[in-house]
Amino acid sequence: MSQDHSYPDCVFFDTNIISMIVEHSELYRPLFNFLFENHFCIAVSDGLLIQLSQETRKQADFNTFFTLLPSDKIKSYEAVIEEEVKSYLKLRADTLLLWSTNSDFGKETIASWLISDKIKEAQRKQQLNAKNVKHHLESVKSNFPPSNLGKYNREQAEIFAWMFTVQWLRGSHPEFMNKLNEKRHLLKAELFPSIQLFAYYVYYRCYLDTKQPRTLSEFGDLLNLFYFPYCKLIILERNMCSILNKIKSHSDMLDGVEVANIDFFNNKLKR
Repeated sequence: MSQDHSYPDCVFFDTNIISMIVEHSELYRPLFNFLFENHFCIAVSDGLLIQLSQETRKQADFNTFFTLLPSDKIKSYEAVIEEEVKSYLKLRADTLLLWSTNSDFGKETIASWLISDKIKEAQRKQQLNAKNVKHHLESVKSNFPPSNLGKYNREQAEIFAWMFTVQWLRGSHPEFMNKLNEKRHLLKAELFPSIQLFAYYVYYRCYLDTKQPRTLSEFGDLLNLFYFPYCKLIILERNMCSILNKIKSHSDMLDGVEVANIDFFNNKLKR
């Protein structure tokens, strides 16, 4: 790998996709070439590492994956929202990346990182965040009635996302919201794409499809949604991929972001 080659844009693979890649070593070379040619870096969130840490038999394989392919730890979703608040009235332009490509993984193998105190602390924080998300979604549900026909419809998604963003920021950044209220300014929710996408996804999945997350792990998985507006490519399991592409087709959310499933590897990578 060229030492001066940069990877400014992020791609996100979920755990199922990463597990599939490590089981098919023939994918490494074409995937590396694809990432290198497009200046892409694999985004590694705490949530992703928590899930990978539970697959103990694959730790060596995951270490190989992160060593061979351009990858980097990314900021917490709270940090992303904080940067959106600080950027207001402009769109956030900060990088998702915490370190230069592979720097952390070069100092300490991913296998040892995944069983360190760092991941244990991240797990505790993830569980707390998942509980908070669960409670937040429950409170929002009771405050957002269906249409006059008695059913939720797609046209309500934008209203729901705006309301959800306002409520989220009231909880996470009360001083910011109080200043807006004092100035009698209406929140420009589109400047918070992280929360907006989360809200849209929740609406499409839980209100239109009525498929509620059931476990804390599922609620924790939803936290990765905050990163997706800042990625160039997202490759996910089919159900989440399908919902996100429905959102793309009916709104400008995720403009400029390609959302794909496992078929990407057969359709776009030359082996």
